[in-house]
Amino acid sequence: MKLVKLFFISVLVLASIITAISTLFPSTVVVSRAIEVNAQSDKIAYYVADLNHWNEWMTEWKENKVVFQNDTAYIGTQKIHIAQKTDSSVQFNWIATGQAPYLVTIEWLPLQEGTYVVHWSFEQHVKWYPWEKFQTLLNEKLLGGKMELELQHLQAAIH
Repeated sequence: MKLVKLFFISVLVLASIITAISTLFPSTVVVSRAIEVNAQSDKIAYYVADLNHWNEWMTEWKENKVVFQNDTAYIGTQKIHIAQKTDSSVQFNWIATGQAPYLVTIEWLPLQEGTYVVHWSFEQHVKWYPWEKFQTLLNEKLLGGKMELELQHLQAAIH
């Protein structure tokens, strides 16, 4: 009986410590990458603001079946919906099964004549749950590298 009681107290203390540590992590996490592109604004918009053209630069879109319905694309367990467009940016609601949704923004900002900085960011708001907070630690590592690769593909597609 003492062992069972010790076990439950240990689990409770460990869970409390993990929860306390997770409260130190932010509830909003942003992963962002940027690249310079020599092109005109309308050519950049052609590739990033229309989901139908993402297969020309997004690796996953080339390798998997994408289903389009209006301003929404479905690829695997992900759903990408265009939330807002302007002349120099586009925002998406990106939902992946088992994760908190992302607000994805791609904007192209003029650097000099004929050169733009394409800035891509994933913003995620998570609840207080420790597993969600700890999951955000992986965002920079997993998303960041993939975003850099895809931005290079975008740059190549535009040229």
